[in-house]
This record gives sequence, structure tokens and C-alpha cells, in this order.
Amino acid sequence: MKTMILALLISTSCYAEEAKTQQKIPEKMQQLHVALGDILIYSSTPERFSDKSNRSKIEDQLKTLSTLSHSMNDREFKGEKNDPTLSILSSYLNEETKTAYTAFKNGKTEFARGVVRAIPGTCIACHSRNDSGAQFDKLGIDPSDSNLKTFERAEFYAATRQFDRAEKEFLKIIEDEQIASTDPYTWEHAIRQSITIAVRVKKEPALAKKIVDTALASKKSAYYVRADLKQWKTSIDQWAKELKKTPKSENGFLAEGMRLITDAHKLQKYPMDHSADILYLRASNVFYDLIQKAPAGKHISQALMMQGICNEVLSPRGFEDLHRLYYESCIRKSPHSPIAMDCYRRYEQSTILSYTGSAGTALPEEIKQKLLDLFTLSISKGSPEQIF
Repeated sequence: MKTMILALLISTSCYAEEAKTQQKIPEKMQQLHVALGDILIYSSTPERFSDKSNRSKIEDQLKTLSTLSHSMNDREFKGEKNDPTLSILSSYLNEETKTAYTAFKNGKTEFARGVVRAIPGTCIACHSRNDSGAQFDKLGIDPSDSNLKTFERAEFYAATRQFDRAEKEFLKIIEDEQIASTDPYTWEHAIRQSITIAVRVKKEPALAKKIVDTALASKKSAYYVRADLKQWKTSIDQWAKELKKTPKSENGFLAEGMRLITDAHKLQKYPMDHSADILYLRASNVFYDLIQKAPAGKHISQALMMQGICNEVLSPRGFEDLHRLYYESCIRKSPHSPIAMDCYRRYEQSTILSYTGSAGTALPEEIKQKLLDLFTLSISKGSPEQIF
């Protein structure tokens, strides 16, 4: 996706929370813009990306992208007063850009292209965590390729925190009956991205209801999506009726987040049932607020675990890695503890599932080693599991 052009360019609000005004863009982000501009257009089709005449330029751009992402990852994210989710997301971006560069250099062109096209999801996940950070609608920045599809344009705006413009583009897709019938994945994904902005960023039940009502007006949508939308509408109506109040303490944030998680569990009929997504979105907002306000607090590990659970459920395809990063962070925050073991169990299960297919499970050696390292870091001294 070309959406990545400024997803990293204007990552100030996510990677350092340094954007004090909408007019100042760091020089490093400008360098990222130069590195990403062409490559994201090349990655829009397999033909462009695999064309031998483009190979040298693409490799140079991927190397620059990886180097710049790594330099941002070296910033001081890990202090006790810093939001740990910045380190998590920055590390993930660093790993993905390095993977894309290495794969392309080794001739794995289509794999590298897939990684590049998936990276905007990280940027959007970061930029739509909640309403903190600057929004850039007033800058009016547009993608460099005027031939972008509506969905690509919408993701571009979402990834660059131009949320009002993103919502307009997503709504165009949601209103399109033909897309609903011929491209149901894009249609459903537009709904999910739009709802995420309404709930996490804007925190507006009225906007969320408008999105759902627009989608429900479609006569050609899949039954399972309509079933989810109807439950979402009920959840939004309940949200709108609740008294607007903000927790005042760590215990208050934890209690509110767990209340929403409990309600979500009551709605779910099976693990990846998406009927409770509104509640999970709201819960993730509360847990993120807790992480941001008390990164060294007594509930930080539990908040990280719950963020992992929320991200795992909300994942549109079920195999993104962000939830595992939250579980890993939970383990490292509270090593050799019961909550670390709980996070490891979830991490291990998700990892094995992601490497399992019709031919069985094939864990690379480095993944096996990481599982062992995290298991060793998780188990409590004297635990029966130590015998293994």
C-alpha cells in the first residue's frame, strides 16, 4: 500500500510524541518521505516491484527505510516515565522494515512486497491508539500518486492522522453497494477502520452509529457482517447512554477496562467472534490511557496483557504480530510471575498457530529459541514447570 508514504513521515505523535504544532515536521521524517515515496508506488503491483530495471532503486530505498526506522527505534522510549507502547510499535516497525530489506536483497521479491504493503497497519495501529497526539487534517497532505484507489487513499489519511479526511473516504466505500457485493473484504475493512477512528480517536458514539447505519443500509452485504453490525449498534446505543466520566486513578482505569472486557466476554460466542468489537475498542482505549498515565504503575503488566488480548480479537485477519508484542512486553515487565506465565501462554499459543498450516507446524530455530527465552523469563522460581 502506498499509504505508508507519510505514515512514517508524520509519525512524530507516535514515535516521540514531539509534534508540538502541526506546522513542524522533523527532518528525519522528511528523509523517510523521500525513501518511501517511490517504493510504495512500486509496491502497488507485483509487476512494478519485480521489474529488474527498478531493482537497484528499490533496494536502496528499502535500505534507507530500514536505517531510518532503526534510528527512530534507538530513541529513549524505555525510561520509566515513557509510554511503553511507543517502544513496542517502534520495535515492530524496525523489525518489519529490516525484514523487507533483507528479503528483497536475497531475492524474495514477493515476500518483501507483502511486508512493505502490510506496514501501514502498524502506523495506523499506532496513530489510532486513542486521541492523543497531533492531527494533521489542516495540512491537507495528499498521496503522491493520484491514481490511488479510494481505500488506499483512506488508509493513507488514517496512517497520517488526517482522520476527518479518512472518514470521508471510508464512508464512500461503505456506501458503495457494488464494493459490498464484489469486494466484501475491502468493504468490511473500511467499516472496521472507520469504526476504530470513531471509537478510539474521536470517542464519538454518534459518528460510530452513523457508520453502522450506513453499512446496515446496504442490501448486498454478507450475513455475518450484518449480524456483527446489529450488535455493534446495540453496543453503541448503550455507550451513548452511559454517563461521561473519566477514571481518576490507576485502580479506576483498571476497573473500567475490566468492566468492558467482562461485558465483551458475555457477548462473544466463540474466541474470534467480532460481535463485541465495540466493547474491545473501548476497553483498549481505557487500558491505553492507563499505560500512558502510569507506565511504571502497579497495573502496567496487566494493562499490557489486556491490550494484547484486545489487539488479538480486533485483528481483522487474526495473524498480525502486535498482540504478541504486548504479551512479550508484559513478560519483560514482570518476569518470573504468574502474570508473566499467563502472557507467555498466550504468546506461545499465538506463535505456534501462526506457524501452523496444512503441512503441520514448522517453527524456525530462532522462533524456538525465543519461545525458550521467554518461557525461562516467565516461570516463577520453584514452579513445577521448571522441570521441563
